[in-house]
Amino acid sequence: MLVFGMEQTVSVLKFGGTSVGSGERIRRVAAIIADIFKDPSTPFPVVVVSAMSGITDQLLRIARAACSQEREQYEQELTTLRQKHLEAAEKVTASERGRAQLEIELEAGFVALAQDVERLRQAAEEKQAVHLRTAAVASWGERLSVLLVAAAVRELGVEAEPVRKEIIITSHPAHDPSQPFGVVVGADPLGEETRANAQAVVRPLVEQGIVPIAAGFMGRTITGFVTTLGRNGSDYSATVIGAALDCAEVSIYTDVDGVLTADPRLVANAQLLPRLSYAEAARLSWFGAKVLHPRTLIPIAPRNIPVRVRNSFRPHLRGTVIGPEDGRPSGAGAISIRRKLALITVESTDLFGAPENAGQVFVLAARAGAAPVAICSSSGHHLSFVIDEEAAQSVVALLQHDMDKAVWKVSSRTGLAACACIGSGFTADPKSSARAITALARERIPVLTNGASEQGITLIVEDRDSERALRCLHRDLVAPVIPLVRRPEAVVTVKNETLLKA
Repeated sequence: MLVFGMEQTVSVLKFGGTSVGSGERIRRVAAIIADIFKDPSTPFPVVVVSAMSGITDQLLRIARAACSQEREQYEQELTTLRQKHLEAAEKVTASERGRAQLEIELEAGFVALAQDVERLRQAAEEKQAVHLRTAAVASWGERLSVLLVAAAVRELGVEAEPVRKEIIITSHPAHDPSQPFGVVVGADPLGEETRANAQAVVRPLVEQGIVPIAAGFMGRTITGFVTTLGRNGSDYSATVIGAALDCAEVSIYTDVDGVLTADPRLVANAQLLPRLSYAEAARLSWFGAKVLHPRTLIPIAPRNIPVRVRNSFRPHLRGTVIGPEDGRPSGAGAISIRRKLALITVESTDLFGAPENAGQVFVLAARAGAAPVAICSSSGHHLSFVIDEEAAQSVVALLQHDMDKAVWKVSSRTGLAACACIGSGFTADPKSSARAITALARERIPVLTNGASEQGITLIVEDRDSERALRCLHRDLVAPVIPLVRRPEAVVTVKNETLLKA
């Protein structure tokens, strides 16, 4: 017998767009939720879902067309979006009653979406700021997804309720016309306000034994506007909600078995990492690993709440646990690459009198919207660091304008990539840096510069060599490729030539 109450411990289950990408996949997600709900050894599930795969992009196309007053285009897109969700509804509900109820809920959602599109169109026509109106339209992928998932869970005999209210409360973002269309910057979750709201919206459902199905990616500003948390922000929203509920664990279900030692699309023998520290996972994400959104760990690391990355298509696997350091090296070792980088070098021509200017350099880089990916070298007379290539021109222009040209020379080199060897498995071995550089040298891959920290080793190479460098480093430092061993073969001689017998 399941007993529910005020002190019920909860876990957050987050399902991404590929996991809920079709009616069949939503049924699989519902089965995972139902199994966890019925297992008395697991905490009570609170579910956070993304939009169906491709829907957020479609909503942004609708929003862009509305801003351009292209009515025929956005109405056609709205029709195809509606059809996709109704087709999914047929797959997730077997009973006529359940399907009829779901279709009523979806139709109400389509009407509200069309109203938000019209409000956006009018705001654009009147030359008003449209960033929050656009966010309201973009949020409908998740709003419709919660209806489908909740209905699929109810089909399995588990009470579930779509959470229609926004859970996350954020600051009010300023309009920034320099940002790409649809990107809201500055809508940062407010801890205390979100905690109070989560307890008010989610806890009553948990107390009644009803599984809450909440929307990721979105929230509400403290001023009352719907907002989004940035592209691919559903993982982040799950951990924000998890922290607000003091959950036992956040499980992020995706389409891979967990965090791997390298991108499996580039390295055939990439291996599963059973455990990572917060620092290792954050560094992997920073250097290009796509499993976790870079901000995902921020809300939960101070609370020591573990995150488990799991495969929604193979839920029996335990995945990768990311948590606090427990005083012993994890032994983990992973290789990741971050591409399309530029090396900025600032050198003093006055070798005897130039002061340290690193602080000024990074302030100017920040003004150009560029955060250093890696700092390669620094002294009173020389500073080099790597940034995203697209920001290089702006950073160089600012540095050349604001720094004394008679004393400081600024140069940049584009077309680079960072190969990051991350984990205590590398830092525990004092020979790792030498082995990494030697491995690349054997493949005739030049290393422009390198650095090391407690989290691992970073090597800067030409972008065109980056994938080859990744495979080389993985082979020599993480998982050597074992050659096939043939059985001993007889040697025969034919016309004075020695051959191996087949």
